[in-house]
Formats: sequence, C-alpha cells, structure tokens
Amino acid sequence: MSKLLTALLVFCAVLFSWYYRGGFEKRVVACAQPITYVIGTFDRQFGVTQSTFLSALSEAEDVWEQPFRGEGLSEGRELFAYAPEGGTLRVNLIYDYRQAVTEELSVLEGAVKEDEADYRAMEARYSQLKSAYSTLKNTYEARVTSLDSMSATYESNVEAWNKGKRNDKREFEALEAQRLALEAELSELKVLEAVLNQKTQELNALVDRLNRLARALNLNVEEYNTVGASRGETFAGGIYSRSSDGEEKIDIYEFQNHDKLVRVLAHELGHALGLEHVDDPEAIMYRQNEGEAGTLSDTDLSALKALCNAN
Repeated sequence: MSKLLTALLVFCAVLFSWYYRGGFEKRVVACAQPITYVIGTFDRQFGVTQSTFLSALSEAEDVWEQPFRGEGLSEGRELFAYAPEGGTLRVNLIYDYRQAVTEELSVLEGAVKEDEADYRAMEARYSQLKSAYSTLKNTYEARVTSLDSMSATYESNVEAWNKGKRNDKREFEALEAQRLALEAELSELKVLEAVLNQKTQELNALVDRLNRLARALNLNVEEYNTVGASRGETFAGGIYSRSSDGEEKIDIYEFQNHDKLVRVLAHELGHALGLEHVDDPEAIMYRQNEGEAGTLSDTDLSALKALCNAN
C-alpha cells in the first residue's frame, strides 16, 4: 500500500509540474501548429472500416477548425492533421464490455421493449454477481497479502544465507522449497486475477445496462457504480491521456452511431488541444456525450477563443 501511495504522489507531482509548466506551453503550440495524429490499435469488432473511422476523425477535426473559417474567428488555423507515418497523437479503437453493452441494448430496443420487470430481474442478477465478485475479490486480496508476507520472509532468508557460509545443504533445500512455493502461488494468483478481471467486466457491463435502462424508463432509482480497475470510474466513450514522457493517445471504447462517434472524437480532440470539461450539457466538452449537435456551443467557442488567444 505504501508503494502505491508513493507512486500516486510521484504521479501527482509530475502532473502538477506538467499542468503549470508544460501544459500552458503545449496549449499555445497546439493552436499555433496542427497536432498530427495516426491510427494506432484498430479493433474490427466494431464493424467499421478504417476509412470510415478516418472520415469520422476528419469530421471531428472540422468541429474545431470550422470557427476559424469564413466569418468565424479572426484567422484561419489548421488545428489537426492526419500523419500516418509520424503522427504524435495515437488514436485507438478498443472493443470491450462498453461497446458490447451498447450493441446488446440496440438489439433489444429494436426487438422487445424492456420494462420495469426486466430492470428488477437485472437488479437481482446484479446482487448475485456482486456477491460473487466481492467474495472472489476478498480471496484474491487475502492471498496477495499472504504472498507479500511469504516473499518478505524468503528475501530475509536469502539475505541471511548470502551473509553466512552458504554450505548447509538443508538450508539451501529449504530456500529452494520456499522459492518454488512462491512461484506456484504467484502462478495461481495470475489465474485468479484473470477470473476476477472477467467478473469485473461482466459486473460493469450489467451496471451500465441497469443505469441506462433506468434512465430510459424514467425510474426513480440511484445509479449503480462500476467496480474494479476499469478504464475510468464511470462509463466513458473515450479517454484522452498524456504520459509523463509526453506520449499522447485517445482511446475510443463506445459509440452508438456515426454522429456519436464524431462527438466523442471531437470531445477527446478538445482535450488534446488542452481544453477542460465545461458545465454546458449541449457542449462538445461536456463531461458526458449527451448532446446531439455536431457543432460547438457558445461555451465551447468561448473556451476555444481563450485557448488560442483569438478574437
């Protein structure tokens, strides 16, 4: 736990340094010259071609560049450019439980209208799955703690062996037995971790389906939370990230249709420019992909003007 806390503190320090030193510089550069991007991971389970995906990216670019044309902002600027051979921003299309849920719901909506009885049945399933997940998680964490203790004991014994004469056969055999036991436990933990990850995805898929069905039926219920180490604590169609060494990427996980894909791409491109979330539900930079418009709202436009120092 202490190592994890130390790592988090180091990460926060790096993030703080980037935001107040490199972040501002990056934003200025982003508006002065185009951010080049390239397609990275491309999962074909989405059923879209790479040319279709590139077309959506081009439309998402245009969302931000259009205001600089005609009677928009004072000077024309190209903010993004596709560079297949050397783009600095990698755009990835990654299929996981989020898109699987979206596709499942689309099929259900087109076939049989779900009602509150379906929601309550899903709730019961959630309760069973959450209980099984919690039991498995507790078992996993207890065994990780035990493995840490075993490892510490082994390291201490090895250190003592290295400081001694190292000629006692029984001590050596005991050390070897400890090593093999550690390897066996680590191997079993990896299997258990894979099962836990699968349960996590299954549970999070059910959580997303419950929450979306509750909204569709206008049920007065609290939203369920996702669990485990999923990408992002809440359901997100895409995520922009920048590593400590400056590598940037956009991961796209979910979209219902072409227009939603363009909006989520535009949203993440906005983050790549240096824009933050806004409170306007109709804005491209709203924290959830709820709006329908494919153009910038007044809130987006004001943020873009401030970012690019444009009139």
